[in-house]
Amino acid sequence: MPVSRFRPTAGAFTLALLLAVAATPALAQAAADQTPSAADAATTAATGPRTATQTLDPVAIQALKGMGNYLKTLQSFEIQSKATMESTLQDTDIAVHLGYEATYKVMRPTAFFVQLKSDRAIREYYYDGKSLTVNVPRQNYYAKVPAPATIRQTVDKIYLDYGIDLPLADLFYWSENPVTDGITSAVRVGFARINGQETDQFAYRGEDLDWQLWIARGKKPVPLKVVIIDRSNPIRPSYVAELTWNTAPALTARDFAFVPGKNATAIQLAALSSLEGN
Repeated sequence: MPVSRFRPTAGAFTLALLLAVAATPALAQAAADQTPSAADAATTAATGPRTATQTLDPVAIQALKGMGNYLKTLQSFEIQSKATMESTLQDTDIAVHLGYEATYKVMRPTAFFVQLKSDRAIREYYYDGKSLTVNVPRQNYYAKVPAPATIRQTVDKIYLDYGIDLPLADLFYWSENPVTDGITSAVRVGFARINGQETDQFAYRGEDLDWQLWIARGKKPVPLKVVIIDRSNPIRPSYVAELTWNTAPALTARDFAFVPGKNATAIQLAALSSLEGN
């Protein structure tokens, strides 16, 4: 489920969910708080609309940095998300929307639990600072592999070694190193409400992805909504997620300890290197 990886670095824009949708400059202008002046309209008529590469609003850049700096202060947090991913049916060009829910429990820098749930499948990921367990509860299978000592190292390793790309894994990167390398366009779209909460909406562009963030106003600038479009794919698949945060959860080691069920069977997690060799 490659839907995340929209962390703001040049390399991150090559993979999409997490995914974040980009408002083009035309969309940003249409949603702006103020109506363009006659002079602005005349300039546009004479020179044409600005391209995305010509738009780099320092307010949008600072908002991204501020969000990352706040996430860095959170030693633990819990997220509930509801997401929709637009893709195509295998071997066809028929576009479909697939929905799923995700639960994240995180204790930085050494533990997380992630559950991804849809009508088709449930996947659970337990990381306790020493090992990662992938659990498939409906089929009673699980696989356990050694893992590095930090969340970020583990997220990198499971993607590189096993092709596991956790939706919203970019939150780990933002919280540790909120850089903005690779962003070629950044604009403030305007004010918006997400589930009754006041936010500011921003749009960004990278090498392959366009993405939007709705960042909460106030002392807790967490992302409340994420939209991503993959421009490298002619189908332009997209990902949309709304996030509900608990920034002070009561988490313990038990939340990250996997205990196999009575009928669960251990299997080996296939490495990408072994698959490429076949």
